[in-house]
Amino acid sequence: MTGSRSFLLLALTVTAGLLAGCAAPAAAPEPALHAAATPTPPEPTATPAPMTDLSRTYPGGRAMTAQVLDKSVPLILVHGLGGFGRDEGLGLRYWGGLLDVQEDLRAQGYRVFTASLGPVSSNWDRAAELYAQIKGGCVDYGAAHAAQHGHARTDSAKCYPGFYPQWDAAHPVNLLGHSMGGQTARTLVKLLDDGHPANAGSGALFTGGRAGWVRSVMTVSSPNSGSPAADTLQAAVPMFKNLILAFAASVGAADPENFVYNFDLGQWGLSRAPGERFSTYQNRVFASRVWTSRDQAAWDLGPDGAAELNRWLGRSRTTRYFSWETNATTPGLLTGWHYPNLTMNPVLSAVAFPYAPPLSPGLGNIGGRSPGGAVTYDRSWWANDGIVPGKSMNAPLNESSVAYSGGATLPGLWYRLGRVDGYDHIDITGNLSFRDVKAFYRNQAAFLANQN
Repeated sequence: MTGSRSFLLLALTVTAGLLAGCAAPAAAPEPALHAAATPTPPEPTATPAPMTDLSRTYPGGRAMTAQVLDKSVPLILVHGLGGFGRDEGLGLRYWGGLLDVQEDLRAQGYRVFTASLGPVSSNWDRAAELYAQIKGGCVDYGAAHAAQHGHARTDSAKCYPGFYPQWDAAHPVNLLGHSMGGQTARTLVKLLDDGHPANAGSGALFTGGRAGWVRSVMTVSSPNSGSPAADTLQAAVPMFKNLILAFAASVGAADPENFVYNFDLGQWGLSRAPGERFSTYQNRVFASRVWTSRDQAAWDLGPDGAAELNRWLGRSRTTRYFSWETNATTPGLLTGWHYPNLTMNPVLSAVAFPYAPPLSPGLGNIGGRSPGGAVTYDRSWWANDGIVPGKSMNAPLNESSVAYSGGATLPGLWYRLGRVDGYDHIDITGNLSFRDVKAFYRNQAAFLANQN
């Protein structure tokens, strides 16, 4: 094991307990504050599902043939919460970890680009940034939106040449989003299709009339109906901070202060100063007024915020929707509570573990209602990947979906592609766990290239 990986494991052990309380509004359970690894389940558990062979993750169970693939349609990879761009990880890729999913897919003949969006920004702000990165030009968050939330309408640091300047209905793209990236992709489709009347005067994205610009959206481990792990700011902010610190530790060796990372919050006046220590910068961000607004990730990722977002987003009539679940838990034979598998990242296992009363529950036995009452939690929410319940990873709760079993797909419909067992929320990106996920993304790129 290399020195950097040893340091990473140490960092994950230290941060695991700090995340223990993120699944509920109450204080962190005392036992988990000292947990160095996944706690031992207090009851017998079922045999964990076999770890999915990623080389066999073909939607519909059958590999696409080279003859039918249209590799000319660009595939845009949209990262999730805490994500970072290709130039920020000092060699660690959000998509692939020590490997490189983008370059692997390019070697297969696909046109692939990696977006870099605000890691804790709202889906609206991230969608505006994604639009500018694909089409080219400077980001515009919309005058009315910026005034409503009290930040700048533009950010001079976010001007781009464009991944695909010819982008239009005749030259569409596919969007593949991990985690929050799936919500962001869906938000972009809504704005392209319908715009936003209050911001239409800002032009470009907000005027609508761009239906068909996105051929397909694929979501992987996405909280399409939110996650109890982000129910409250008291819970969510420590989770965000420590997840990002884990990324920093993985590339910063003995000094994660050198992490080349930007929260991309220039619209809030929160750019990183030259030479500013990472911990100083992060603390400044998380102590800022961003978190008194709903224009940030904590609101969008909670079930109440996600429900509000879903009521607005609806579903495009010209775009196909696909989803993958990830699962890294196993039910107890007595209670049915879901316990983290031993392979789950310890940063996540403290969130997922189903703590018994009087301690606050974890994701594995969450109950009650979301703070705003939009969602009632029952046992169907217990299976999870350490951050997101499987129930939330498919179509939003207010929409229908079908299990994909092969054959042609239709725009305007949502297809469930399956579940990847034994992979937690971060594993499926290849990050931190250093798993080789290239086969999974090759299969999904091929599938999307076949959706004509």
